[in-house]
Parts: sequence; structure tokens; C-alpha cells
Amino acid sequence: MKHKTKFILLVCTGLGFWLWRGMQEGQVKSREAHWQYCQDHFCEGDILPKYNPIKQVALKLNGRWLIGPKEYFSGSSNGASFEWWEHKPLISNARRPDEMQALVKAGKGYDFSIEIFFRSSNIPPEPRGYKLVELAQANDWIASRTQVRPGLEAIQMKHVIGPHGYSIDHVTYYVATYLNGIDGLPPVATCDNSRAEGTGGTGFMWQLGIWVGVRMNQKHCADWPEIYLEIIRVLQLLKKA
Repeated sequence: MKHKTKFILLVCTGLGFWLWRGMQEGQVKSREAHWQYCQDHFCEGDILPKYNPIKQVALKLNGRWLIGPKEYFSGSSNGASFEWWEHKPLISNARRPDEMQALVKAGKGYDFSIEIFFRSSNIPPEPRGYKLVELAQANDWIASRTQVRPGLEAIQMKHVIGPHGYSIDHVTYYVATYLNGIDGLPPVATCDNSRAEGTGGTGFMWQLGIWVGVRMNQKHCADWPEIYLEIIRVLQLLKKA
């Protein structure tokens, strides 16, 4: 009986230890997740910087406060946006053309919206952007390269599994060959041209620890160099608090 009691005690003690350890690990992960969330969001204990809430928005990115104009930036989405129409940006707060407004009423505002998102976690690993194109070139993964127009190249990949474990031929890579991106390399956007409602986008490190993701309708990839320049112009409107 004593041996049985001792055995049960050992089992219970062991289970208790693992339960305790699991709780501790869960608490650590919860604290880490909360800390990471607070890097890009207002949290208890934060002090808002001084800004004009009528005209400006305060964004917390990687633990730092930045101020930007309300016509472009949103605190609720932690991002920015601008509208693209007939191969150029629509002037902020300008009246939309009738055809454009009709698309909004039909729930198709995404057709001409260029959306920008910020985050300081879950940053895609290298190689990405033009570095992925360079890797593809070195490994003979490129199926075709086409000059869409001066300053814009479209690249199709062969059906191969890329460095991140998925096929890289499901999108077209649009390269702004005349421009230098934040990393000093030509900016690249990827577009899914296989579907009428396919999507396009890109992503790049903007400032230390801040990732910029861009989402747009794939039809705008033909304007990629001009869109990239407008993205950079909008980002430069953000100022340190």
C-alpha cells in the first residue's frame, strides 16, 4: 500500500511539474505576444505624442511614434492608402471621376486602391524582391524576361520550388529596372495574371524593423515604376513624433 501511495504521489508530482511548466511557458509566450502586439499598437501605459487629430494620425511602428496626414494614413488599419486611376495617382481629397465613383458604389473600390500596411513582426525571410530574381537567374529558374516598356520588365519563372518551399511560377515578377529601391536594388512587384480578379503586391524593409506590405489589383502592375514612386512619396509624409 505504501509503495502504491508513493507511486501515485510521484505520478501526481510529475504531472504537476509538467502542468506547471506548461503554464509557465504559456505565460511567457503570452507576454511575448503582448509585447510584440504593443510594438505596433497603442497599449496601456503608452503616452500619445502631440499631433492634430483633425488633420493627422499617430502610428506606432516598432515601438516608435510617427505622425502622418489623415488623408493617407489610418490608425485603425495601421497603414495607408491612395487611389490609382488612369495610370496616375488621384489627387488626395479630389472628386472621383463618375466611372470611379460607380465602382465604389458597386463595392469594387479595391480595383483602384493601393493599400500599404506596416508591421514589425512576421517579416518574410530573404531572399525576396530582386534578390529572389538574382537567385532565379543564378539557378536557371527564369522561363522568360520581357521588356514591357522602357524601365519595366516582366519575368516568368519555371515551375520550380523556390527557397521558401513553394512554387514560384504562379505570379509574374514586374521589375522597375530604372529605379533603386530602399535596398539599392530594382523594386519588384508580383502579380497573379492567371485570374481576372488576381492580386498584386510587394513588400520591403522601409526603416529599421519596419516592414511595408503593399496590396493592389494586378492590372496596375503595368504601372509598377510609377506606383512605387508614389508609395515612397506617401511614406515620406510620415514624420517622427
